[in-house]
Amino acid sequence: MKNRYQQAGKCCITALMVLVYYATQAQQRLQFVMDMVHNNPGEAPFNTKYNDPTYLQSQGFNSMVMHWLINCAITYDNYEKNLVPKKSAERQWIEAKAAAIDKKLDSCEKAGIDVYPFTDFIVFPESVWKKYCAEISATGKVAGTGGADERARKPDMQSPRTQALLRAQVAGIFDRFPKLDGLVLRFGETYLHDAPHHMGGSPIRNDNAGIEDHVTMLNILREEVCVKRNKKLFYRTWDFGYRFHTNPDYYLAVTNRIEPHPNLFFVIKYQQDDFLRMTPFNPTIGIGKHPQLVEAQSRMEAYGKAAHPYYTAKGVIDGWPETKYEITFGKHGFTGKTNDPANPRGVRDILNRGLLRGVITWSHGGGWDGPYITHEIWTDLNTWILSQWAQHTDKTEEQLFYEFAAKLGLQGYEADLFRQLNLLTIEAVRKGQCNSYTNNAVWWARDQYFSAAGNDNVIKEIISRKKIQEVLAEKAEASAMWRQIEALSKQIHVSDTATQEAIEVSSTYGRIKFELIEQMWKLMLENAQWEASHVLHREVVRQSIRRYDALWDEWRALKASSKYCATLYTDNAYRNKRNGSIGELVDLLREQVR
Repeated sequence: MKNRYQQAGKCCITALMVLVYYATQAQQRLQFVMDMVHNNPGEAPFNTKYNDPTYLQSQGFNSMVMHWLINCAITYDNYEKNLVPKKSAERQWIEAKAAAIDKKLDSCEKAGIDVYPFTDFIVFPESVWKKYCAEISATGKVAGTGGADERARKPDMQSPRTQALLRAQVAGIFDRFPKLDGLVLRFGETYLHDAPHHMGGSPIRNDNAGIEDHVTMLNILREEVCVKRNKKLFYRTWDFGYRFHTNPDYYLAVTNRIEPHPNLFFVIKYQQDDFLRMTPFNPTIGIGKHPQLVEAQSRMEAYGKAAHPYYTAKGVIDGWPETKYEITFGKHGFTGKTNDPANPRGVRDILNRGLLRGVITWSHGGGWDGPYITHEIWTDLNTWILSQWAQHTDKTEEQLFYEFAAKLGLQGYEADLFRQLNLLTIEAVRKGQCNSYTNNAVWWARDQYFSAAGNDNVIKEIISRKKIQEVLAEKAEASAMWRQIEALSKQIHVSDTATQEAIEVSSTYGRIKFELIEQMWKLMLENAQWEASHVLHREVVRQSIRRYDALWDEWRALKASSKYCATLYTDNAYRNKRNGSIGELVDLLREQVR
């Protein structure tokens, strides 16, 4: 009898240990580990392994956010028969899009991965707008469509007709594609470049009235997606200015009016703004009563798009170095105060708040145009470490980094060198492109462009605050760091020869780019001083232009030397404009010092 009791006791203890083990495992792995490939609007889709559900599943992802324009692949026959006329070009395009999505859904189902398409609600076929325009249109400017577009329309979210069409849109999506696991909503920006027969725009007004629009749309979507169909809805809190995704008061004003549901999640960028440096950790993360996911770019459009090494995963998990100091939202500059140590700086810091349910990595996407990469080493690094952390939140960033290094065949001293290289990029990028002494125009260099005019106010502030010496010293420091990165790249030897070449070439690419940026800062400052004092330091300008020209020549030679070199930047301003570009400024100065 005693042995029987002892045996039963041991069984209970064993069962308890198993329960504790699985409970611990559940805490260590977040519910959703997602990746998104967001293609450049109007361009061919990215050619990447991250579009392959089998590959993602092999890396531990359990979900994909697909850029399929699924909201444009329905006919609205469920709302009104032949609203989109049969045999019209509009309907033929919709049906072809739907058939293509069917094939992609089948491949995801075979891979065993959940699918949550990236969805622009209130984008309707032209036929719908033609018939119901007066009822569904709001007054006011249409913003966030990526530029002037004759098909942009501002929907009225408070119109009964708009609401009825939204319900029909949700029903149409899930009736046509019943295999879908749910949807990821996008508002704030609506790009119509790849939907030639559709019209629309963000349904949220750009003032406090937008709160009512959010509440209206959320309640409809919660009912239609989460309750009626038991599908998941991921509501991305993206807009412009001090509103939903950056303002805790606005965030709570919306979300506190929405009843929680196990299928409803809010998705928030990890920084209080866009994916930029000199920006605080997002204070809307870890608050309220709804579960959240955090999204992060693996190759940020403001910092090279993985054309050169730039280690971002550590900044997402643990926080960027500059977040040690208080940064005023929208100013992109230090206040000089040290943040309260209790305030979060990275996603690890909000784990104990109990709201974090997952991460969405953007392995590809963000911005416009290039640079375009031909090797994914730096995309892989940032995506793998953040997604693995989501699967093992008990592990440190450093542990995961060395696991990735081992995957490359790097051990011991060489693994340390690889870590040193990547850690250097964190401040080599910030100190090269931004500055630590004034506010920043964080978008002046982005995509494949350098917009000198975008930096005008920063340059004037540097001069007025007498910080020229410090800023130029910081740029020289950044260039020196990039020379060290380049030297480190030649001291490591990964097991794959293509990856080895890509690491070396991309490190040289980064060194050339940031040495060029150092000359750009010099020339921008010299030009501003000349405009203010009418005195031009001609020899300083000549030397800087000679170095500038030599670096462009070196960059072009690098591109010609290796297929693993990304496409180069141009000397034009954002979206290929000459006006306001660094090229225009250099041409002006070149003429003055001939």
